[in-house]
Amino acid sequence: MASYDNRKMENISLSTAEQEKVKEILKREPNRLELEIFSKLWSEHATYKNSLKWLKTLPTKGDNVLVEAGEESAGAVDIGDGIACVFKVESHNHPCAIQPRLGASTGLRVVTRDIMAMGARPVAFLDSLRFGDGKRDTARWLFEEVAVGLSEFEKGFKVPVIAGEVFFDRGFNSSPIVNNMAVGVVPKDKLVRGIAEGVGNKIAIVGALTGNDGIDNDAFTADVVNNIETKPVILDQMMDVSIETRLLSVIGKFVDTNCVVGIQTIGDQGLVGAAAEMTQRGKTGMKIYTDKVLCRDKGLTAREILLSETWGRILVCFKPEDEPIIEKIAKVDELPFAVIGEVADSGMLSCFDGDNVVAEIPFDFVGLGEKAPVYERDYKVVKKDVVDIDIESYPEPDHYPDVVKLMINSINVASKKWLCDMFDNTLRKESSNRKYPSDAGFIEIEGSDKSLAVTMDCNPNYMKGDPNLGTQIAVAEAMRNIVCAGGVPSSISDCLNFGNPHNSEVYGDFVETIKGLTHACKYFNVPVVSGNVSFYNQHSVEGQVKAVIPSPVIGMVGVVENKKHYTTVSFKHKGDMIFIVGKSRNDVNSSEYAVNYLRIPESVPPYYDEEEEKELQGIVKDLINNGLVRSVHDVSNGGLFFTMLECAIPLEFGFDVTSDAEIRKEAFLFGEAQGRVVVSVSPEKQDDFVDFMVDTGFPFSILGHVTKGELRVDDESYGDVRDIKKMFEGRIKQWLEQK
Repeated sequence: MASYDNRKMENISLSTAEQEKVKEILKREPNRLELEIFSKLWSEHATYKNSLKWLKTLPTKGDNVLVEAGEESAGAVDIGDGIACVFKVESHNHPCAIQPRLGASTGLRVVTRDIMAMGARPVAFLDSLRFGDGKRDTARWLFEEVAVGLSEFEKGFKVPVIAGEVFFDRGFNSSPIVNNMAVGVVPKDKLVRGIAEGVGNKIAIVGALTGNDGIDNDAFTADVVNNIETKPVILDQMMDVSIETRLLSVIGKFVDTNCVVGIQTIGDQGLVGAAAEMTQRGKTGMKIYTDKVLCRDKGLTAREILLSETWGRILVCFKPEDEPIIEKIAKVDELPFAVIGEVADSGMLSCFDGDNVVAEIPFDFVGLGEKAPVYERDYKVVKKDVVDIDIESYPEPDHYPDVVKLMINSINVASKKWLCDMFDNTLRKESSNRKYPSDAGFIEIEGSDKSLAVTMDCNPNYMKGDPNLGTQIAVAEAMRNIVCAGGVPSSISDCLNFGNPHNSEVYGDFVETIKGLTHACKYFNVPVVSGNVSFYNQHSVEGQVKAVIPSPVIGMVGVVENKKHYTTVSFKHKGDMIFIVGKSRNDVNSSEYAVNYLRIPESVPPYYDEEEEKELQGIVKDLINNGLVRSVHDVSNGGLFFTMLECAIPLEFGFDVTSDAEIRKEAFLFGEAQGRVVVSVSPEKQDDFVDFMVDTGFPFSILGHVTKGELRVDDESYGDVRDIKKMFEGRIKQWLEQK
């Protein structure tokens, strides 16, 4: 084997024990390039070495699951009519803390390429965002820059952002959480695997020329963000999405002509990482010749070629006789093409520079190979020191309209219209998606009467007091959103955002989160088909490193069997009756009311009962399918008042409702107890609705009726909907202008 002189030992983040393990695996002294490859492919991002033990407890199988979690770059489910939905959630937290606009744009690019490589055509994006205390200018800057970055990629790639969520909390100061979900569709018999198999089959790179990008100490690949000195990146290339659109075209043609065995994107682990993944799935071996790689920069070494993170490249495996077809397709879309290797039966990933072997490693010991290291970290489950709020011990507010104005001033309660307006609504098809808001985003599928309903959910307030229960609520709310939109929940892609896994209490929160996620997914029978873990999300508080609030973001896909079942939140007719399905409770725990009015930043999660939740969702589904309701909206962030306000605003209707005499009024209006849904019912269907609900035996009650424009509770006016709407929708813009 050729010697390899590399003075970049600081890039090798292997422990002493891991370096000794490498020697055992190779049965010889590794060269420095091999150590660097092991270091890169034994990172948390590549192996999930600190989380895989617990990730394996998640339910991943289901009747509709085509590709399980961990099998490919993304998960896939059968949605009927011969169509597969491919989707995944990814994080880009650390880059967004440093270069938020670029980090947000490239974050969407990263998750998009994962579903593209499986042959899917991207049809929608969703975003789950967390920023610090809204009083800080840093939060304003990060929020605005991330929003610009997301919208730039959306407009360049011409795929819409259709849903998402945003929260602000000091627990995310200087450490934002930016999670992106990409959703694509493909005929299920055209799904492509990221595999290299068939001894003698060729391996080629299609896409951008390889450059000296992200090789040494690049912030975008750091496992631990600490005292990073960011190196220059080629901004024009990283912001330009044209190569992604051409790759999408090329992959589509590969799929149509059945000329590829496998496709794998080349990402943070470089060419060597992509080759390792393909080889692992094929259980064979591979030879790579670095001197055959087409390069943008002159004089690149074999090491630089293998580890380069240049964007916009895919690795393709194909039969030798199909090479002319592959090359012709690439040339039509003006993409560089070069055969750089072949499938072997050696069980090794062998990397050559000319005739010299510069690195040779067994494929099953790197990345997600069966023999890569997996650790059992010590953890400590600590009961959170948070209050269980006794509402009876607090005086009732003197004037409730003032409470509403106070809560509207919270950027967590206020409308996120400013962010929605950043995105290009012309990219959405003319459907209910554009006419009225819904609890989930709709994706219409060409050639089918079915649609997808998609959402992302997790309330940070609920995670502070109990990560296990907070995660269960996140799953339940995601399902409730899908059901309220007229869909049937199908499956989940999660993104688990935590601090340092070597901190036993942080890891305890992670373990409790996984337990909560596992329990909820099994109870509701929704498998996890893909996901991501992001550790080391932390910031300094008075000289101490603090982890972010545990943030297990739940991305969920559901199926709307018939477009006539599309259901939106908007009140649509004056005189319609307003009902609440479910039972209100004397509970303001973890509510925005508790945070903003009572000034209690942390409390136990709100009331939640999984049996009630399951029954509620079945009832709401039947109400929609039987055509008994005009609008449906679940009670969540901000409580019942803000749920009704969101129903009133789209068409500027009002409401006149009466509170429940058995419930404290502030809990009735602003409590966030789970398992409740607000529906509006036409007068002519009111009797049928009531008869149906009585037959179910499930609690429900009449709230009042839809009015022309005034908002009234217990005969007290809260103002005209147009005035409240102006405050509600203008708050984020006003907040941004305070900088």
